[in-house]
Amino acid sequence: MNPWLFLVLLPAMALTTYRLTRLVVADTFPPALWVRDRLVGGWRPLTSKESERHPLPVMEEGQSATTAWLGGLTVIDGQVNRYVVRARWVPHWLADLLSCPFCASGWIGAGVAAGAWFAPAGLSVPVLCWVSVWAIGGLIAAQDWA
Repeated sequence: MNPWLFLVLLPAMALTTYRLTRLVVADTFPPALWVRDRLVGGWRPLTSKESERHPLPVMEEGQSATTAWLGGLTVIDGQVNRYVVRARWVPHWLADLLSCPFCASGWIGAGVAAGAWFAPAGLSVPVLCWVSVWAIGGLIAAQDWA
């Protein structure tokens, strides 16, 4: 790829890295959440679907409870959280990498830059633009004023 085109695409690559990092680290999109639960584990807030589908015990800050469907629950910062056990074969460093936005964005950014550098310009430009527009749309949609 032409180095000048690469520099022009930098904002698109940054937004693509943001969107993919958000998908890996924080989104509750069911397939991404399922993979993250198995690879990261630990305490995480209940999704709206989990809250609606299963009856929750009444708890106050710092209290814990166990349910048949959701396992261990506790209230952290006023929000009900669920404990998910990660797979035994997953090393701690991988769980830390996938739960840390700073760490994950470094590796995802390296992959995006390598993909943009080695892919033909006819392919990388539309893909980067699509994911960038997706990221900007998501950022705007998440605002209170939107």
